[in-house]
Amino acid sequence: MTNTTDIIETILSTCRDTLGLPDLQPGEDFFERGVSSLAIVELQIQIEEQLQLKVPTSQLMAAPSVDGWARAYLTTAAAVTVPQ
Repeated sequence: MTNTTDIIETILSTCRDTLGLPDLQPGEDFFERGVSSLAIVELQIQIEEQLQLKVPTSQLMAAPSVDGWARAYLTTAAAVTVPQ
């Protein structure tokens, strides 16, 4: 999955559903909303299964929001789809 809209929507809906935060906004910090680092890793696993993309956990922990994660996964998707 490399469509920008699909990636962002997948991340947002998975975060809202998995974290039980239906009002989560794209720019909100997961940690400020009370999300634990363990929940972040579980969320990462779910999202990576759906997107078929992998981003280092440290990169996601450094950008703990839907917007931050979207940038990370979109960058990875772009790198994967660039012809060699």
